[in-house]
Amino acid sequence: MGLREGAITRPGRDERTDALLPGLRSPAERLIRRLPRSMQTAAALRAVRAMPLPHDVEAALVDEVARCWDGVPLPRPLTELVDRARALELVQRVEAADAALAGPELAGRYLQITSLLPLEAALKEGRGVVLITPTYGAWSQIAPAIARRGYRVGLLDLRPPDRRPSHRFPAAPGLDLRVLPSDGYARPLVRFATEAPNVIVALGDAACGPRRAHSSLFGRPVEIASTPFELARRSGLALLPVFAVRQNDGHRLVVEPALRISDTGRGDGDLDVTAGRWLKLVERWARRHPDHYLGHLLLHRLRGGGAFFSDAA
Repeated sequence: MGLREGAITRPGRDERTDALLPGLRSPAERLIRRLPRSMQTAAALRAVRAMPLPHDVEAALVDEVARCWDGVPLPRPLTELVDRARALELVQRVEAADAALAGPELAGRYLQITSLLPLEAALKEGRGVVLITPTYGAWSQIAPAIARRGYRVGLLDLRPPDRRPSHRFPAAPGLDLRVLPSDGYARPLVRFATEAPNVIVALGDAACGPRRAHSSLFGRPVEIASTPFELARRSGLALLPVFAVRQNDGHRLVVEPALRISDTGRGDGDLDVTAGRWLKLVERWARRHPDHYLGHLLLHRLRGGGAFFSDAA
């Protein structure tokens, strides 16, 4: 089928990498790229330890960890945790660039999928599926990895336009993979969601779009795009949370059970309840693997607060 509507593209501006890896030099990336995957994380750790964070950035990151994990034990010592978070950003930057060059027909190999039973169960019922993910781990490989397994996939990128990729992949023979419009999108998005049991991969920690849902994350008020929750409620889609977790030799996709959709007739209140359930799950995964999500928390800290995950932040 090839690419439709738009194309999964090369990574755009990456503020997290800029924040966690200031002064990153391309030789570190070239070195990591030449190594077997099993050795890349260790090499990235050595590289980031040779590139210390500026004092003010490090202080902001330490303060944010202290706030978010107040009274909750960290899974590893703080110094090790910060180093690992920076190393993962470096490795993921290399992988994203390699995957972009490979094209979507090969990009899926950067993400291991052990089971898609919840997705299959929903599709067999004749329902479309929204796979909702935070920008966590190898999130950018989820759409091509799913399409590579024969599903009809649309990516709903709810980040602000200046944070989206800019360069197109070449066409991908045999894949039905498209980028769904995120502005003025209601009619084509609903059509794609309902015309067949399709799969939508939605970024669920961004706030681009006409409407927002409000809840909290780590005790801080946040707003995120309500589109995935509205789509699931109005069109009867299954809403499956997914997380791309780093392993020694790559990432593994974990599919959670379907998220319960609030539909009590309270309009925006229902969207906020569903968003709250989603963000509680994001918080649980972030606490379990903080090195995957520290980049987001640091960015918010450096921006001075405001509408977390919003395009206005």
